[in-house]
Amino acid sequence: MRNYLLVDNDVYFISQRLKEIDFRYFILFNLKKHKYEVHSLGQIGGSYCFTLPFDCLDARAISFTLKTKSENIEKLVKEIDEENKKLEKNNIKKAVNKLEEVLL
Repeated sequence: MRNYLLVDNDVYFISQRLKEIDFRYFILFNLKKHKYEVHSLGQIGGSYCFTLPFDCLDARAISFTLKTKSENIEKLVKEIDEENKKLEKNNIKKAVNKLEEVLL
């Protein structure tokens, strides 16, 4: 684990609070990517779960972890599908507008 630092003490006690969600969670700081990653001893095929999309450890890490828990997978998939539909509609509108500009 030369490219990682174990984060077991932090200012906001995020690593301890993640253990309250699931005792198997732990946080590593990826030295190459300069990103925080959440890992789990219960993960099959390795410990990596996900990379936190934030530059610092704060309450957002807890919210993000709760949102990505496997128990919430149906809700998360639904949110992703809804967001993809919005993006698709916007892309279609943009394409139609471009076509109208070219044709008119």
